[in-house]
Amino acid sequence: MPSSLHYRPGEPCDALCISGLATQVFLDTYATDGMRADLAEEALTVYAPTQFDTRLRHPDTRFILVERDAHLLGFAEIVAHAEGPMPRLSAGAELVRLYVQRHCHRQGLGRTLLENAEALMREADLPCLWLKAWAGNLRARDFYQAQGYEDIGGTHYEFGGNAYENRVFRKQLSTR
Repeated sequence: MPSSLHYRPGEPCDALCISGLATQVFLDTYATDGMRADLAEEALTVYAPTQFDTRLRHPDTRFILVERDAHLLGFAEIVAHAEGPMPRLSAGAELVRLYVQRHCHRQGLGRTLLENAEALMREADLPCLWLKAWAGNLRARDFYQAQGYEDIGGTHYEFGGNAYENRVFRKQLSTR
């Protein structure tokens, strides 16, 4: 019988495992043609354990983790009042990352993490949850639209001297 899933808030002691999983998912998603210097630099800096430790301690940042038998399978990282690429988004919260290990795709983990993130932001009385998804990640874009997120425009994410097109998605959580 498979063990049940456990969802819980992230804590600073989770930084190392979050870093490992985030690096794995990032490279699975973006290094599909092989490794380049900009991708390696992004993975080793933005996804470093010290970076996650700092974010886990920030008062406006929340992490929701999903585990099975004390093994991390995925997480959501949410920042309240993050500066958005469009001014109206800053009153809400940004879903910075929703990462699930590839072998756990299509099992409902991402959907449940997203539902938990939405509930947490509703409890905080924030009007919307928004995110940026890489334009080339059609699976993610389709997923968010299927969960009721609206594509409201574009922006770019830059690292290593390269700019990557992102789509901005938003879901209204309240009428505020």
